[in-house]
Amino acid sequence: MTVATTSTPPTWRMPRARVLVGGVERAETGLEQFTLSRTRYSRADTLDMTLAVDRTRIPSGGAWFDLQPAGQGETLPDIDITLQMRDAAQDGAQWVTMFRGIVDHVGLSPAATTVQVQCRDYLAKLLDMRVRDGWMNMTGADVVRAMVTAAGLTPDVTLTDAMVGQFWQVEHKRAAAAAHSRFQTAFDLACYVATGAGCDLYADGATIVCAPYPTATTANTHVLDYADTGPDSPIAMGAHGLHFARDYQVGRGVVVHVMSWDSRQRSRVDYYWSATGGATTPGGGTGTLHSFAMPGARLDDLKRIARQKYNQITAHARTVTGTIPGCVTLAPRDFMRLTGTGTTWDGTLDVDAVTSSFSWQGGFSQQVTLRARNTTRDGGTDD
Repeated sequence: MTVATTSTPPTWRMPRARVLVGGVERAETGLEQFTLSRTRYSRADTLDMTLAVDRTRIPSGGAWFDLQPAGQGETLPDIDITLQMRDAAQDGAQWVTMFRGIVDHVGLSPAATTVQVQCRDYLAKLLDMRVRDGWMNMTGADVVRAMVTAAGLTPDVTLTDAMVGQFWQVEHKRAAAAAHSRFQTAFDLACYVATGAGCDLYADGATIVCAPYPTATTANTHVLDYADTGPDSPIAMGAHGLHFARDYQVGRGVVVHVMSWDSRQRSRVDYYWSATGGATTPGGGTGTLHSFAMPGARLDDLKRIARQKYNQITAHARTVTGTIPGCVTLAPRDFMRLTGTGTTWDGTLDVDAVTSSFSWQGGFSQQVTLRARNTTRDGGTDD
C-alpha cells in the first residue's frame, strides 16, 4: 500500500493588531477593525476603529472611553491611543507602532456591544491651538519649537532659515484674528514655516517633527512587483486595481513665479523657476504660470521657495494608485520602486498617502498613492 501525503503549505502572513490605551492593552475592548489614513498632506493622520465591548470586564469605575470630569468646571484629559501591528507568522516579530494620537469622538452601540472611536495624531494639538503670541527676532525653527512646546509636545526641528520677523498677536475675538493675521492656528503657521523651508511637518508619537524631506535609500525604499512577459501572458503585479494617471496640463510646462517686496526700501524682487532652472527674468519658456507673493522674503528665500512650489505642482503630473497586501513598515515619506512597465511611470516614487484597513474577516490591506515629489525633469520620476 502506498500512502501519498502533501506537505502543509507555509503560512505567508498572520497580521495581528492591538490597541493600547495610555500604553496599556485593555481587556474590555477588543479590536474588531480599523481604518488608518496617513498622508504627507497638510493634515493630521486619522484612525477610525471599531472595538468589541466585553461587559463582564468593564471596571467598576467605568469604561476607559467614558471619562468623568475630575471636578466642577474641569476639562476632560486626553485619552492616549496607540495602534500596533506585527506579523505573527514571523518568529520573534515585534509589535510595530503604526499610530499614536488622541481620541476625538466615541460612539457606543449597547445592543451591538461595540464602540466606534475616532482619533487624530498629535498634530491635533497644533490644529486646535490658536496663535496668541508674537515673536520678535526669531528664526522659523525657533517659532515652531516655541509653539510645539506650548502645546505640551516635544519638538524635533532641524530646518535652518533666517529670521521670520513678527507675527501679530491673535486676540480672543475672531474679527481681530482676521484683521491682523492669516494664521488662525499654530498648525497653519508651522506649516507655512516648514513649507517655506522645504520641510515636512508631521507627528511621531508625541514628538512633532519638522525636517527636510528624506532621500531614497535601501532602508526606506519598497519594491512594487511588476512583470510583463508579453501579450500572451497575464501581467503579474503586487497590487490590486493598479492605476496609472498622467496630467498633461502639468506636462505641457509649469513656470513658478515668486515675488517679494520691501516697503521701507521700496524695492521688489522677482524669481522664476521652470524645467530649465531658475532666473530673475521670465525667459522665453512657455507653460502655465503660477505666481506667489512672499512679502519680506530675500532672494535666497525666493529661490528655495520657487523650486519647492515647482516640485509640489509637478508632483501631480504622474500618479500611481493601487491596493497592496498590508505592510506594517510602509508609511508616508517612504519610497517605492516600480520597474518593468515600459512607461514613464517607471522609477522611484514617493509614498504620498497610505490608507490601511484591517479586520478579522477582510485581513490587512493598504491603498497607496505614489507620486514623484523631487522631480529632475518636468513631471519626471527619480531614476
